[in-house]
Amino acid sequence: MRTDRTWPASIATTLALCVYGSAIPARAAEESKAPKGWEFDIVPYIWGSGLAGDVKLGRLPTQGIEASFGDILDHLELAGMAAFGARKGNWGVLVDAIYIDLGDTVSASDPTFGEADVSMNEQLYSALLTYRIHGGEKTTVDLAWGGRYYRIDADFALVSGVAVGRAASADVDWWDWLAGARFVGHPSKRWSLTAYADIGGGGSQLTWEAIAAADFAFNKTVSLAFGYRYLEIDYDEDAFLYDVSMQGPFLGVGFHF
Repeated sequence: MRTDRTWPASIATTLALCVYGSAIPARAAEESKAPKGWEFDIVPYIWGSGLAGDVKLGRLPTQGIEASFGDILDHLELAGMAAFGARKGNWGVLVDAIYIDLGDTVSASDPTFGEADVSMNEQLYSALLTYRIHGGEKTTVDLAWGGRYYRIDADFALVSGVAVGRAASADVDWWDWLAGARFVGHPSKRWSLTAYADIGGGGSQLTWEAIAAADFAFNKTVSLAFGYRYLEIDYDEDAFLYDVSMQGPFLGVGFHF
């Protein structure tokens, strides 16, 4: 449920790169038939996501937040995103890792509250086991099961204004189980089209995502993946609420061997 109040974009952006899901689209040049040996993929990527939803830290009131990807970049201190995949026969593994640092000194939307120091460190690690249930010449279908680990460290402190000294922090981590499916079509040797969806929970009340993507293989070693992703997370525990949706385009370069 959204609230009527909205944090200033400069504060909201410290929360906007918190979570990225684990499903990287299959490479365009992937063989539809099961290979005899192991195949490996390493994919550094960037997701140009915005954020909208509700966040609550400690005893501070629930706040509606909204930030564009441009807002996020203005307050990004350090980030790293990469995915790893391995497959042999019908079985495979997908691993995803994200590390993000965001922070700034910002002005509150109400000038009577002055300025605030805001910082956030987020780590997310996902692992999925996949099994190919269909491997035709033009299409493949994989089922996936696994989990996602979240860790979010957030601090908010008013440094001026009528409530100077008021602060809140959240050091939260949790696990979610995941179940998903991936469909890949191969209209040509170099191009592939991917549709992916998963749903899960555990630490979160609910999380789900959907991806639509296209891949272009320059050769057997390098490919380019691009598309659009939507991710929903509803977590509410330990005096920390994170009920948000994230969506936007993504771009990755894959190295295959």
